[in-house]
Amino acid sequence: MKNTLIILSAFLILAAAGCTKKTSNETAGDKNSEGKIETAEYKCPGMHCSGCEETIAEEVKKVDGVKEIKADAKEKYVRVVFYAGKTSKEDISKAISSAGYDNELITP
Repeated sequence: MKNTLIILSAFLILAAAGCTKKTSNETAGDKNSEGKIETAEYKCPGMHCSGCEETIAEEVKKVDGVKEIKADAKEKYVRVVFYAGKTSKEDISKAISSAGYDNELITP
């Protein structure tokens, strides 16, 4: 009985610890421990297929602080949501370049 009570208590403690509700809805301009969340868009005229999209996304995901990335070959742009305290628009541009694509920042 004592072992069952100990196991049940441990389970309840672990379950309660895992059930903390996170109420933070992060949007562009929010702040958290990683800094302000920003969005940057880049024109990538050389991108022409889903393979290009994947190549760029894979390289940009390696940049510390990147939260989301959307590469669109049809519209020839890359949109990146990132933590400004961890990376910069310039670092993201360099990552796109290292993937083999010319790019130009189109957001201020």
